[in-house]
Amino acid sequence: MMLHRHTANSFTSRALASACATALVFGLVLSLPSAHGEGIQESPTNEIGYATVADALAALRNRPGVQISQQGGWTIVSDPASRTLWSFTPPEHPAHPSAVKRSVVSRAGSTYIDMKVLCEASKAACDKLVIDFQELNQKMGVRPAVAAAKDPGSPQGPAEPGGPRVVINVTSDSAPGWLPSAEQQVQVPQIAQDYLAALDRGLYQKAYGLMTESQKALETFDQFSERVREFNTQAGAAKERRILKVTWTKDPANAPAPGVYAAVDLASRFEHIDRHCGYIVLYQPAADTPFLITRQEDNFITNEHARQIATQQSPRSLEEIWGKLSRNCPNYAASTLGQSE
Repeated sequence: MMLHRHTANSFTSRALASACATALVFGLVLSLPSAHGEGIQESPTNEIGYATVADALAALRNRPGVQISQQGGWTIVSDPASRTLWSFTPPEHPAHPSAVKRSVVSRAGSTYIDMKVLCEASKAACDKLVIDFQELNQKMGVRPAVAAAKDPGSPQGPAEPGGPRVVINVTSDSAPGWLPSAEQQVQVPQIAQDYLAALDRGLYQKAYGLMTESQKALETFDQFSERVREFNTQAGAAKERRILKVTWTKDPANAPAPGVYAAVDLASRFEHIDRHCGYIVLYQPAADTPFLITRQEDNFITNEHARQIATQQSPRSLEEIWGKLSRNCPNYAASTLGQSE
């Protein structure tokens, strides 16, 4: 079989990305010190509010009104009163222990995210942590504001107004006037990346645990793990995973249940697959619950099958076939990722 399309679907319509009617723009600034020379410059002061990562987590656990959840091994603490989202690394993370604090601030009619990092690991691991969060923000549609920071004792400088801008795409059938919170905007790309990483690394139990119960009802864990194992064998190592667009909706009429849905459009490359696209849909039934995967679709042609089509038919036929298959992927363009024959 040369053309591959897999859909694991408990959400009956993928109108999320195609029905986008509203693009609302907010500013987003990362409050990080500038880099000088190679690597990421350490900040001389600690503005995260606690002397150590352990102190921060312990204090937050005892703070009234916060919401604490485990997402992909990370401890996520949402503090609505201060409009702040904390992300604490899991023990196996190279930069553990670290805390990433993102606060929503308003200035001159715009909304910004002030980001601070406290990292107690090696400089290389801390640099990588900050870069990963910068890339995560870029995948949300955010251009880099300033250079990132590493710091076992602190990070930050003052937030700068008028920084990069992030587009929030909301469907036309979403609840009138609703917008995803800054916390939701941070959570969705992070959970999506955690899910994809678990798939790519063969962490089947972890990936399965990030799915909704309705999604699990479509296939047992054994069926799921076997399907993913077969794909990983066929695809080889993941070379690139790119979020193309995130589209939001709340309480849409065609959804099986009320809540917030986020469609994450993807383009990917693997060791043996250059042509791959798809999307995942995440669902949050209530504000105090984590987002989980409620739909996934993958469309791809392996490089070997691509060579067969190009040889037996023509390179043009290959691109025509892939063009038709990739139409199942909203917001995908063949030029998004490099391809090889």
